[in-house]
Amino acid sequence: MCNYYLEQYYEEIKSGNIIVGLELKTEIQKLIKDLKDPRYKYDTEEAHLRIDFMENLCLQSKRPFYNMPMELLLWEKAFIEVIYSFKVYDKELNRWARRFQNVLLLIARKNGKTTLMAADAHADLRIGEGGMDIVCASNDDKQASLLWNEIDNMRKRIDPHSKVTHKNMSEICNTQKNITIFKMSGKTQNKDGRNIDKMYMDESHDAPNDEIAEAGQKSMSTKDEPLFINLTTEGFINDGYLDNELKYAREVLFDETDDIHYLPWLFTQDSEEEIWQDEKSWYKSNPRFRSSQEMEITTIRN
Repeated sequence: MCNYYLEQYYEEIKSGNIIVGLELKTEIQKLIKDLKDPRYKYDTEEAHLRIDFMENLCLQSKRPFYNMPMELLLWEKAFIEVIYSFKVYDKELNRWARRFQNVLLLIARKNGKTTLMAADAHADLRIGEGGMDIVCASNDDKQASLLWNEIDNMRKRIDPHSKVTHKNMSEICNTQKNITIFKMSGKTQNKDGRNIDKMYMDESHDAPNDEIAEAGQKSMSTKDEPLFINLTTEGFINDGYLDNELKYAREVLFDETDDIHYLPWLFTQDSEEEIWQDEKSWYKSNPRFRSSQEMEITTIRN
């Protein structure tokens, strides 16, 4: 019996019930192996509390799911579980600390990545440790606002009178726990000098360079357990920030670079040919994808 969402996800992949590309399958296999590595501890308490919060208290704001709680897919549960469950012993801190500090989620458009990360940030706002500063960043202020506004939409559905939380023009705050969520973009002045615990870099494929990401990383450099989550689709800027980040991610993935704190979670196709020849292969980059055959069956049943 599989006790962890990661194991359940792996079993579904092995059985063929879930189709993933080589890159994600390779990473999942490595993580399964790491469950038995004595360097790590897999403690799911925080992750499962976070998942429960996301599925019960993160109400969505867009049709056709307006005001409905989220129903996380198995990959989303496994993804969240992995980020917050793997621990490594830190001799300086003299305790077990979160292993992953840098996460790259590469996934096709319309697969709910912004909503997922909004729910993750909303969980921090309500049940996170006090005193946190969290940043929603993107190359463009409008894109950064999409994530930030979705967090606020979730916030005000369970605190409509702003008794514990509130939003102004620049911040979303939990006033009781002194937790603040703000935005950063390429237009933001004075990007450096902040004191960030966590940063979401949305649609990083639009970033021509690493200016925003580097500012965030520097701002988290004094934190014991910083977390940088890069969520993006493929882009069209050659030699931009994402190209360099993907190069590094694949070096880590295929053990060309040793970085135990980096988590590459890449929903990618294995070849261009399969895209044209096999409709089911689209699941590899679109985990929410429903084939035309599935949609036809659903229509008949309804």
